[in-house]
Formats: sequence, C-alpha cells, structure tokens
Amino acid sequence: MSEYDLVFGILTSKGIEVTAILLNDISPYSQLIHPMARSGLGSAPYYAFNGSDEAGQEYLAAIGSFLAERYSSASSGKGLVTNWIIGNEVNARKEWNYMEHVDLETYVKEYAKAFRVFYNAIKSTNGSCNIYISLDQQWDRNNAVSGNYDARDILDVFNREIKAEGNIDWGLAIHPYNVPLTTPYIWNAGKYVKASVDTPMVTMANIHIVTDYMQQEQFLTEEGDVRSIILSELGYTSSKGEEVQAAAMVYAYKVAEANQHIDSILFSRQTDAVEEIAQGLALGLNHPDGSHKYAYNVYKYMDTEQGEKHTGFAKNIVGISGWGEVIKQR
Repeated sequence: MSEYDLVFGILTSKGIEVTAILLNDISPYSQLIHPMARSGLGSAPYYAFNGSDEAGQEYLAAIGSFLAERYSSASSGKGLVTNWIIGNEVNARKEWNYMEHVDLETYVKEYAKAFRVFYNAIKSTNGSCNIYISLDQQWDRNNAVSGNYDARDILDVFNREIKAEGNIDWGLAIHPYNVPLTTPYIWNAGKYVKASVDTPMVTMANIHIVTDYMQQEQFLTEEGDVRSIILSELGYTSSKGEEVQAAAMVYAYKVAEANQHIDSILFSRQTDAVEEIAQGLALGLNHPDGSHKYAYNVYKYMDTEQGEKHTGFAKNIVGISGWGEVIKQR
C-alpha cells in the first residue's frame, strides 16, 4: 500500500486525476473469488469477484471501504482516487474476468452483485467519486467460439439487473482499441468497424456508436442524464512508424474532444513493454530504455495551454494508463 500511497500522492499533488482498477487475482483469500471461478484458478490473470454469498460480500465491502477511505482526500498525502473501475473488460470472460461458461444472464447477474457491493462501500465513504463497468471493443461480434460475450449484450443485461435491484449512478469505461491491435491506422476502419449499432467492433473511428447507444432512455440516470463514459484504455503502436503512432493519438484525441459524452481518454502506455513489443505492440510514448518517441512531445502538448493555443485541443481530458508501470519504474 505504501507504493500506491507514493504514486497516488505524487499524481494528486500534480493535479492529475487518478483512475484505479480493482482486479481479482489469486490470493490467500479464496472468499474473494466467485465459486464458479475457483475451478479455473491458474488459467487466467484475473477472476470474477464473489458477490454471491455473505463471506464474499463482506470481503468486497471491506476492501471497497478501506480503499475509498484511504484515497478520499487530496490533502491526506496518500492521494485522491476519483474514478474506480470494477474489473477489466468483463465481457472477455476467459481472459480478464474468469468464470465457468454460463448463460449471459447468469454471468452478468453475478458481476452486478459484486459491482453493487463495491459501489455501496465506496460511495458510502466517498460519495463524489465515479464507479465504472469495464468493457472492451468487441461490441456486437457474436462469436460463440470464443466463449466470451459481446460488450453490447453485457451492457444491456447489466443495466436491467442494476435497475431491477434499485438504480445507481454507474458509468461505462470502454477500451476502443484498433482492429487489429497491431495497426495504428484508425482511419482505415476495415470490415469489422461499421457506422451502425450492429458493428462487430468499436474503435475511435466509430466510438459515437457507444455514446449514441448510451443516450437511449433506458440507460439514462434517474435525473435523465447520460451516464459518465470514459475511454479508460487504448493505445497505438509505433511499429509502423513513430509519426503514424502520433497521428493516431491526435486523431483519437480530437474525436474524444468533439464528443460531449466522453469525459476522458487514457492512452496506454507511458513506456513500451518488452513482452508487448514482441507482439507488434510498441504502445508507449517512450522506448524501453526511456528515450522519447515522436509521440512524446505530441502527447505532452495536448494537455497544455501551448497545445490548446496551437492545435485547438481542450485541456484536462487526456491521461496515461498504468500506475503499476510507474511503481515498477521507480
């Protein structure tokens, strides 16, 4: 916790808004892992949270309360977490939110139980923060072979489940990466990226599909507002050229800036990860040795008055995801 205190404290002192993701890996506390996920321990990086029984709910509530209280004040020295994301890309069941394969309704219902426990615990401690569900770019793919679920289907069922048990002010954190991930060319959309609600995938070329969808009456808050939508992870490789990577970042930024329903956009990552480079994903602003790419200064001036003056960019919308990377570098 002292490492998070240090990083969150530094970021908060510099006026940076912190978004934290709660992830459920293997731990000594088996109560945290959903009963239908325990058979797959060791098969995935992260597992479904257990909101299905009293023991699991107590653990989740304790964790949510502890973290929300610890990171609830900019003046505490430990930092302020403004946004909490519950799980990662939960529609990607096998990869990031492992649970035995069940029907969509059951899967989402179990996630919604855990989400509500975290929501109540965090909000009761810090009512001003935002709490999000995380989905990836596979919007309406309907690929039964993968064993995963479509983001659109998850969103529909999650909204119904939440409303059935008493509506709360949840938000959407989505990851509109390119298709495939190894291309930085947003503007060459391809057959999987369509300008219609049945598009298999969503990228920054058609992100309006998501924000338009969230404007439907059934998704609005009790006050009739569109829920908070953040682009909490996306990135563009420099493997096709550093200038192309920078152009893609600017393209994505300008699309987000022009969409009034997008609250923030967070790029991954600050520095290339060696294991990702081998996959063609040199996503960082820096090379592994810390030297800057062309995109470094492009990003640097996106969020400054100088950048606003010369490019028309608005301020305080961009960020870099991955505080764990910052800890590792220190």
